[in-house]
Amino acid sequence: MNAHPLTISVFILYLILLVVIGYVNSKKSSGGLTDFFLAGRNLGKWTVAFSAVSSGRSAWLVLGVTGMAYVGGLQAVWVAFGYIFVEIFMFFYVAKRFRRFSEKTGSITIPDILESRYEDKTNLLRVTSALIIIFFMIAYVGSQIVAGGTAFSNSLGLSSTSGMWMTAGIILLYTILGGFHAVAKTDLLQTMFMFVSLTILPIVAIIGLGGFGPVIDAMHVQGTNFIDPFSFSFGAIMGLVGIALGSPGNPHILVRYMALKDPREMRKAALIGSIWNLLMAYGAIMIGLTGRAYFPDISLLPNENHEAIFTSLGNELFNPFFFGILVVAILAAIMSSADSQLLVASSAIVRDIYDKLIGKGKEISQAKLMLFSRLSILFVMGLSLILAFTMTEFVFWMVLFAFGGLGACFGPALLLSFYWKGTTKQGIFWGMISGLITVILVKQQPQWTYAFLPDVKALVSKLLFGITYEAVPGFIIATLVIVIVSKFTKRPDSADEVVNDLNSQ
Repeated sequence: MNAHPLTISVFILYLILLVVIGYVNSKKSSGGLTDFFLAGRNLGKWTVAFSAVSSGRSAWLVLGVTGMAYVGGLQAVWVAFGYIFVEIFMFFYVAKRFRRFSEKTGSITIPDILESRYEDKTNLLRVTSALIIIFFMIAYVGSQIVAGGTAFSNSLGLSSTSGMWMTAGIILLYTILGGFHAVAKTDLLQTMFMFVSLTILPIVAIIGLGGFGPVIDAMHVQGTNFIDPFSFSFGAIMGLVGIALGSPGNPHILVRYMALKDPREMRKAALIGSIWNLLMAYGAIMIGLTGRAYFPDISLLPNENHEAIFTSLGNELFNPFFFGILVVAILAAIMSSADSQLLVASSAIVRDIYDKLIGKGKEISQAKLMLFSRLSILFVMGLSLILAFTMTEFVFWMVLFAFGGLGACFGPALLLSFYWKGTTKQGIFWGMISGLITVILVKQQPQWTYAFLPDVKALVSKLLFGITYEAVPGFIIATLVIVIVSKFTKRPDSADEVVNDLNSQ
């Protein structure tokens, strides 16, 4: 498919705007690591709210959830319910603790927070958590690059390979230039594109059908499972809801809480973010459902790819100019996550590995740290590109692997750290390790482990009533291990003081 010149023009203007934002914010991000990775803790509530929402949803919402609703109908409601509920909890109750504790201890990264909370002089928690972050963020960025290649291929007629290179190049340019300042500002812009596209497209689609009746008819044709979200087994429903367990442990979402200028405005940011989450989830699901009325059979979609329903429906209904806005919305979803993930991986390399470990006790200039920060972004993008060109899974499941893995490793560790005085360094360490191992074994158990382990995925499914999404058992195992190990090891001397202080806020 050859793209219309108007579509291409909208796309080019959008990319130019991203680079301009990166350039304008380049000076703001040159003051040091706090400026580069947290925007100097100087972001307003609207920027934090929109940035958290857009970076958390990624291509998974625009391509994955729309495609899931197209294939499975109202089962997609459980996915939206899960992550909206959990993120409301995180924003309203946990975010302020992140913000206050990180500022009080001078923490820039999640490893910073863990090391400060447990007075870890051995660097055990810092190194372990930094390596986990780097591992999953490379997979995460790789999945966004694959999504970008798909978007370019379906929308602008480019090859997937060219699309992947373009996605990586643009993200790399403005992220290296402007750091977190640029990332947060572009997220604000990108959320607007995502919101407009996800809400306007289903409205236009329903008007084009003459009402909601044809959508209902098309849904009934697909059978009971398509129209009744309660027709699925308990395990299937909990597996979909359990996707939300990734939110409490994904650093690229959590750092938004740490960047808010005034902690007293956190609840306002929470309200803004929650409403935005709800509206965009509704739009994504409606696009999938109305898409069934326009494309009754998956064979009518490009390459029979259900994740192409967003672009296919847009191409069917919109003129080239407005279709260009839809293309921008996909890229906005991809870039708003990938840029944040690049920064988080870079901060783990520069702050946690180089500055706090290799350069421990040395005087390293801020200029040198900034140079290494930008070089590490380039390094992470290179590894992500290598991984992206070898991936074969659908975007939805690639993203869920990284999202769930980070949730299992850091979700229980951070929540218990902020709310329970009894957690210990050893408990957190073994909790992160057990969460990581569980997620990997359930997702893709290596063949050689069958010599001494049973089929872990089958065992988990049997014990958890059919739940097979790896984040759920990973989160449960990590929590249990943290609690059990903490009961038999020594907690830090400052535990009572830290948690009491957080409870008083």
